[in-house]
Amino acid sequence: MKTVVPNVESELKGKHVTVVGLARSGRKAIELLTWLGALVTAVDVKPRSAMGEIVDQLVDQGIPVYFGGENHSALTTADLIVISPGVPLVEKSLDDARRAGIPIIAEIELAFPYLQGRLVGVTGTNGKSTTVTMAGTMLEQAGISVRMGGNLGTPLSQIALDCLRGNNQSVKYIIAELSSFQLEAINMFAPWLAVVLNITNDHMDRYSTFDDYVMAKARIFRRQRQGDYGLLNQDDSVVKKLASVVLSSLMTFSHRHAVDSGMYVERGWFMWRINNRTVEICPLSELRLQGAHNVDNAMAAAAIALLCGCSVDVVRRVLQTFSGLEHACEYVRDRHGVTFINDSKATNVASTIGALESIGRPIVLIAGGRDKATDFSELVHAISLYVKSVILIGESGHKIKEALEDADVNAIPMYFEDSLEMAIQLASREADSGDVVLFSPTCTSFDMFQDYQHRGNRFKECVHALS
Repeated sequence: MKTVVPNVESELKGKHVTVVGLARSGRKAIELLTWLGALVTAVDVKPRSAMGEIVDQLVDQGIPVYFGGENHSALTTADLIVISPGVPLVEKSLDDARRAGIPIIAEIELAFPYLQGRLVGVTGTNGKSTTVTMAGTMLEQAGISVRMGGNLGTPLSQIALDCLRGNNQSVKYIIAELSSFQLEAINMFAPWLAVVLNITNDHMDRYSTFDDYVMAKARIFRRQRQGDYGLLNQDDSVVKKLASVVLSSLMTFSHRHAVDSGMYVERGWFMWRINNRTVEICPLSELRLQGAHNVDNAMAAAAIALLCGCSVDVVRRVLQTFSGLEHACEYVRDRHGVTFINDSKATNVASTIGALESIGRPIVLIAGGRDKATDFSELVHAISLYVKSVILIGESGHKIKEALEDADVNAIPMYFEDSLEMAIQLASREADSGDVVLFSPTCTSFDMFQDYQHRGNRFKECVHALS
């Protein structure tokens, strides 16, 4: 079904729009729609008791709010339905709306027509936040006006609202982190520069097949035009195949070999090639971020920044000084010669493997959380190489243990703890001077925590509380 985003002047004003999902993006979509004059109804699958004060705020604004299993006419009589990233496009409660031909769009699709400046969209299984933040830092240090948002930080609906209010008149670029969830329900959404970092197994609790997940990511290219750019990781076998669906000017990055147009590593140097000209950026050894995965993130960020007009000098300086994000292989403290690392943002196998490979010292690994239909057997090789003991927590703990036992990794001690606090205390006893205690859960946080930030902050609190 073709989705058409209503025109602000002729269609949204006075139209009935239902927003499904009242997390951060959904709430900002409601603000944007209200400003545009739409008649908004809010729906969330969670019960009223789990919603907090947001409900009272919406009711005070005169917005009807429905909860839980209250399937009602708001989903079948609307002129438009806007879904938050946490709501699958195939959500059964939307079936009647689909049959009625009601357009169903993502929050980013709603925001897109009202954004000012060139839009850079960054997707991939891992590394999105690091890449967006690093690229944004490069533009900021170059004096180029930029906003960062999407799945990271500020929802695009908020940026769109700022544009409509005249608060973003000087912004030249918007760099947006985009998840597969956000890309599922787009049609007209078209970044000037679309970037895919990597694609590995993830979110198999949401997608029927891995191909469905890949195709959700690939939608980022579908409405690009002449004059736009696509940037792909040439070293990722899945991403590399997406070149066939890129209709814009194709650029690539690779740490394995030279590329025709884009970023690569040669003789230990970051290189930039465009329009048949090649420029040396800086030695790979000067990159402050550690790990092969961060080499890829750095190349993507540098390519984004250079395409946006940053000088080589600024790109070089940020590559040399950017220290990473909170909760992503974040140094916490040293205690009795043991280093504690917070990698709470690692919610899938590939991210944890990247962390294990980047450390280079014996590791006591704390892992576990809520499973996403993950194949934990992919962890086995990295654990056997780098980990001296594993401490498991959360709902997925026994599944991870089974995967390790099935692969005959019984020589590595494995423990279960009921809480993160107890796991940290055990890890501090297990680790010897020179070791690293790595908290890299490989899973989502929702069995024990509000989100990965809450989980990571709790880890840091407990580590600092160790005597």
